[in-house]
Amino acid sequence: MKYIFLLLCTIIVLSLPNIGFSQSAVNSTANDREVKLASPILQKVSDKGTYLVSIKSGQSSLSTGLNIDIVFLNKTSPYLNAPPANAESNLSSTETIKSSGLVIPSVNERTLAVKSYDIVINSGDGKEIWNKTNQQPQAGHGPQTIVLKDYDIGNVTISIKNIVADPALVDILNKQRENGTDVQAGLNQPNSKPANDSVKFKTSIIVI
Repeated sequence: MKYIFLLLCTIIVLSLPNIGFSQSAVNSTANDREVKLASPILQKVSDKGTYLVSIKSGQSSLSTGLNIDIVFLNKTSPYLNAPPANAESNLSSTETIKSSGLVIPSVNERTLAVKSYDIVINSGDGKEIWNKTNQQPQAGHGPQTIVLKDYDIGNVTISIKNIVADPALVDILNKQRENGTDVQAGLNQPNSKPANDSVKFKTSIIVI
């Protein structure tokens, strides 16, 4: 009986590394999963026609969340549906996080100064799943890290709301108006202030 007990103990001890390896393999597989938006670049003119708003994203680990960069561009900026050949990491404008995402280098972008904005993400059934208010971009860029409980939600709507123009933007827009560029129809006085703007993007979140 004693020998049988010792034999069982030996078998259990020898099997422990295999159990640990199996658990590590499962955890490793989960940690290796990545999340991204369906398109690396989304662009749309804002509702009042002041900005060409761009959302750029790349693949990032589920453990760190979905990284995007919201960029407020001049309405006359060229549309892009894919990153150019010399694109860089998707948060290179802040030099804080490097990912496999691709964006346009800032030297090629004509950004507009924005004082603040709100961002809301709704699932396909209209339920709000994430939001941040009074975000303050730097040099027209608003990097965001979106952390959700569940990324397997498919279709979403990303709303950029209450876009408040920086005071310096007023002078830029008025100069463009004086030069014959119709940047904003309502901007018809030298000291006029652009109304708060907004834009919505329909896309999907993909886990790979």
